[in-house]
Amino acid sequence: MKKTNLMLMTAVAAFALSGCGETGNDGGGEAISYKLTPKQVWEQSCHKCHGEKAEGLTKKKTPPMNDRQAGELELDLFDVKNEGINMSSGTDHDKMAHNMKKLLDKGFNYDPTAMSKFIEKSFYVGEEAAAKAKDEETEA
Repeated sequence: MKKTNLMLMTAVAAFALSGCGETGNDGGGEAISYKLTPKQVWEQSCHKCHGEKAEGLTKKKTPPMNDRQAGELELDLFDVKNEGINMSSGTDHDKMAHNMKKLLDKGFNYDPTAMSKFIEKSFYVGEEAAAKAKDEETEA
């Protein structure tokens, strides 16, 4: 009898605990689906201000995005999507947070994790190369 009770309790515990853990979404209960891929968002919106190679555009006073890796970019992108709450790498996102509201209304929603990985994979040149390019641009 004790053996049966122990097995029954173990089975119930295993079943109950199988529901614990990550849900594969934002934790809000429902999975979020995005209409556009990170590449599509970049090509249709981001590159206009951040440059074809994420180098930043001096005329528009937009920062480069090719000098940071995915982890730092993810914090920045999360910050921008959440109205510049300053949880990022320390850069000022107030202007982009304002613009992001307009972009979201136009359907340019993105997953910060996926977008940061896309930017790093597609454009990352490293901090030294980005600093050198900026110096050359300043001299010209």
